[in-house]
Formats: sequence, structure tokens, C-alpha cells
Amino acid sequence: MGNARDSSNGVRVPYTTRNPLDGETVSVIVRDGILPEATTEEAAKVLVEHLFAQNDVVIAGISYAVSYKLAEGPTGGDIVDLYQYDNDSIAFSIADISGKGPHAAVSAALIKFGLRAYSSEGLTPERVIRAMDRLYLENNAFEKIDSFASVFFGIVDPTRRLMTYTNAGHEPVVLVFPNGSSRILIPTAPLVGVFDDQHHLFRQSFADLPPGTLFVGATDGVTEARNADGEQFGMDRFVAAAVAQRALPEAEIVRTIMEDVQEFCLGNRRDDIAIAAVRFL
Repeated sequence: MGNARDSSNGVRVPYTTRNPLDGETVSVIVRDGILPEATTEEAAKVLVEHLFAQNDVVIAGISYAVSYKLAEGPTGGDIVDLYQYDNDSIAFSIADISGKGPHAAVSAALIKFGLRAYSSEGLTPERVIRAMDRLYLENNAFEKIDSFASVFFGIVDPTRRLMTYTNAGHEPVVLVFPNGSSRILIPTAPLVGVFDDQHHLFRQSFADLPPGTLFVGATDGVTEARNADGEQFGMDRFVAAAVAQRALPEAEIVRTIMEDVQEFCLGNRRDDIAIAAVRFL
């Protein structure tokens, strides 16, 4: 990217950049430090698309679907990520960042790619979340912001059919087994971005994954959705919906739960919603 220089009237002289997709060279004018509206919208679109797993990426050993709805604007602070390493292990992350909009989305991107980077170094989930918490707190201090996040992070060993996970204050995560029984993967650690010197509180746990086991995770836009009487959708409804729909294809599971939430709150959502359904084959 070429450097821009200031002109005498306060307008930044156009700098050029090359689009890596088609090789087209384009220029962007920044006036008084503000990007043009079209450029801002495109940046927001690219950002939010990269915060959520793409349903068209094939990952051996699982079938999955992801769905999300933003509460307002083109960006939000939820993450759903599935990532396969070169040793065939699979990572799952679901996170919900405090706040909404582009500022939450930036913090969400920090968490998504921070988790990938730390886990790629071979750290266990509890050490990944400890490192992520330290980075998040340092970033809060440097950027002078007040932000925190609930984060679920798990790594699946496909050979042993075992998930090792750390749940940092993220409630709506459940395993549904083929016989209809279920197990809520309860928090094993505090929220990320809250405690500066309490890393001993960040622990991990384990879950066996028999063939056909269904993992359903969501952000609190699901469980905290409220109806006209102020009642929350809650964990009981979330788990019941996951169990009831367990035989459906994953895309139908996330669609049905999303519709259940929308119907419950009569479409009056105040928070972003993200849902992932993953079946272990």
C-alpha cells in the first residue's frame, strides 16, 4: 500500500492499494481521517463475514452449520469459528463480546485470531484462554477501552474422539447424544478481560464424543431473548430445542432454534444472535 501525504487543505492525498482478488488497483481518499461511506460499509461487511465460520468449508469428521443475526448495523460482537489444524485436530470457538457494532467487532476479531494463534502453538485450551485474557487486558489498557467477553474454546482430538475445552463464562453450550441425553458444558473459567491476576481460575475440562454426538453452541442473544412479559428464553428452552431437533440436518437445527427465538421475542431482539450445530461423524 502506498503512503498518503497531507495536502494543504487538510485532505489526505489518495493512496493506492491492489485488490488481491482481481488485481485491480484502486484509490481511496481519506478526508479528515474519515473513510468514505461506501468503503466503511465494505470494510464492515468483510469484517463480519470473517467473524463467523463459513458453511461451505469441508472439515473431515464433522458436519456443521452456522447461522447469525445482528441486532443493529452491519457488524456485531459475536464469534463462531471452526478451524482445522494440520494434525487434523479441530478447534471450536464461540464468543460474545460486550457491546455492539464495529467496536465490538474489532474486539471480536482480536479474540478469534488470538485463539487461533495461541492454539496453533500447541497450547492447551486453558493456557490459550489464559494467554487470551492477558492480551485482552493489555489491549483494553492500551486502547483505553472497557471490554470483556464470554468465550468457549475447545479442541477435538479426532483419533480419541475427545474434546478438551475451557469455558470462560459462556453459558449456552450443550452436547446432545444420540440417545437423547444431554450435557451442558458449564463454565470452567471467569470471563475474559475482567481479572488481571487470577489466571489460576482458568481451568479446562473434557468431553467424550461418541459417533453421532451433536454440539450446539450459541451466544447469549439466544438465552437472554425476552418475550413481552420480560421472561427470558433461557437455557432450559435452548437445551430442549437442541434435544428435540437432534435428528435433523445441522442447517435445520440452527434455523429452527433461530426461528424459536424470533417467535418467542416476537422479533424484538436487542442482541446479536449466533448459533452453531456440529455433528461428530
